[in-house]
Amino acid sequence: MASLKKRGDVYYIRFFKTENGKRKRKAFSLGTTLKREAQRLQIEYEDKYHRGEIDPFNGWTPQKEAEKKRQSLRGRYIPLHKAANQFIEQRSQANAKTKDNYRRHMNMLMDYLGKTMPVTEITEQDIREFCFRKDIAVATQASYLRHYKVFFRWMHKKGILKENITKDIKPPKIPEKIAQKTLTREELDEVFKAFDKFYEEQKKKGFVTKPHQMRLWFKPMINTMYYCGLRASEATNLTWNDVDLKGNPKDPDDLGHIRITNSNGNITKSGKERVVPIREPLKPWLEQWHKDQGESSDGYVFPSSTGLNRFHGMTPGALSRSFKKFVKLAKKVPNSVTLHGLRHSCATDLLRKGVPIHIVQKIMGHSSVQVTQIYEHLDQNDIKNAIKGID
Repeated sequence: MASLKKRGDVYYIRFFKTENGKRKRKAFSLGTTLKREAQRLQIEYEDKYHRGEIDPFNGWTPQKEAEKKRQSLRGRYIPLHKAANQFIEQRSQANAKTKDNYRRHMNMLMDYLGKTMPVTEITEQDIREFCFRKDIAVATQASYLRHYKVFFRWMHKKGILKENITKDIKPPKIPEKIAQKTLTREELDEVFKAFDKFYEEQKKKGFVTKPHQMRLWFKPMINTMYYCGLRASEATNLTWNDVDLKGNPKDPDDLGHIRITNSNGNITKSGKERVVPIREPLKPWLEQWHKDQGESSDGYVFPSSTGLNRFHGMTPGALSRSFKKFVKLAKKVPNSVTLHGLRHSCATDLLRKGVPIHIVQKIMGHSSVQVTQIYEHLDQNDIKNAIKGID
């Protein structure tokens, strides 16, 4: 076995064994003043000692071990910051937003381990300690691990690492909260009632005197997000060029579609375009809004909050704040409902109506069916309705 001892500012490792009834001890300087580094070396050397790979009582020293490692890594030394740069540069399939996200995660890891940390020196325990900190939410822990798994898998595939140290690290279980963020059609109608009541009161008080002050875009935009499962950035960047309200005249069931593209600043998260059919309840909302907008053929579908300039879009943040405002005013709607919950609601509603999960995956633009499966949650009413009358 081995233990750590500190002499002055430097950590030492001590090995113990019993031979012929006598207890022997050998101590070696680790040459580090950092406790975390000393603990990492202790784990490494103790493990090698138990496997018989080193003999501290017969000429072995940490210095010889370090030199041996340097010899084996000669010509292959890559510091963390260089590996991170290569990784991000070679992710050619990722859009700018995704690359920025990876850059942010790599910067956090470099702040923790050091930019010049050799990637071959990073251990599984390092990643566990960084990702599973108690000061961050479980969902954030899972997000960290997901990004670093991609990075270390890439280094293993490129031959930079002999093994992928993250392959055995399991993500934490994230508490199911999606159901708390979704809302039903009835609850969305309550939000719209709160919207109408608010502006009736504003008009009576004289605070609102012109149509463009009434957020006329709110109902058609929120309905579009609800029935099409759009992200906020996709809704705010949607243009009339991407909307087909006519559909196929030879097919009465084809009501048109919305094409989510990358033409407006990489608005799709996956980087892939997708086509979302316009559902029957949404069709009259979009047709009327198109008419109100002067039947534009270009420009934003949902312009800035005033709606006076169709070539000036609104921001996702402003849209989110507007939606949250009326959620809070709707007494029968939980405050946990979010703007992104409209997207969750769309997927949940489609699955409850029996739409095959692989079709829902295409509509939502998910990278895999596994991602879509998170929406297969059931509440108590679903369970009751499912078993009602079976006996």
